[in-house]
Amino acid sequence: MDPGSDAGPVEPVRCLLLDDPDPDIVDLTSRPGVISVDVVDHERIHLLAERSMPAAAPSWSALIWTAVWTAAGPAHGDVATTLHVDRHPVWGDHLDDPGDALLMVSLVASLPGMEAADFAGRYRAHAEVARTHHGFDAYRQNVVTSRSGHLADGTAAVSEILLATEDAWRNSFYATPSSAEIVGNDVTRFLDRTGTSSTLVRRFPGTA
Repeated sequence: MDPGSDAGPVEPVRCLLLDDPDPDIVDLTSRPGVISVDVVDHERIHLLAERSMPAAAPSWSALIWTAVWTAAGPAHGDVATTLHVDRHPVWGDHLDDPGDALLMVSLVASLPGMEAADFAGRYRAHAEVARTHHGFDAYRQNVVTSRSGHLADGTAAVSEILLATEDAWRNSFYATPSSAEIVGNDVTRFLDRTGTSSTLVRRFPGTA
């Protein structure tokens, strides 16, 4: 079964990584074709440590998700990397307008030497493991099809996960006492932990 077959069609989009230290969110979200803008959630980034992840800000300052047909975006010099991705809904429908929920994005690096098709197949199959062993309110996978720029080298996918509250983050991230080990064993089949990074973001919906 296609892990995303019950959640909607695949959509090609772009993900722009900015290194502008002070992105203009109002300007960016008003541009044609912008789906949403993510900025690091500095007020809650400390929660990453509760899930044994580094509670440090990433090298980028914002992610801009855009439709592929538009040139909308910031000045060229502020775009550190452009990722073209195939967006695969897995479950949940609150990712594009998450309100005050906790939203984590992960830039997923593939194992060294792994072919792109092998990575994509194993990453997509992981959706069924996640469905059983995570308590996410929403989950979406974005498989990178091409990239340009100096950030996110080795990034093969961008994962988006949402948990409704801080209590859910602490208590529902994994579904059972054995889930963390099962999930961990599965991701070793495709994911390079040293190159993968995660952070909490605030998402601002755009006009697209």
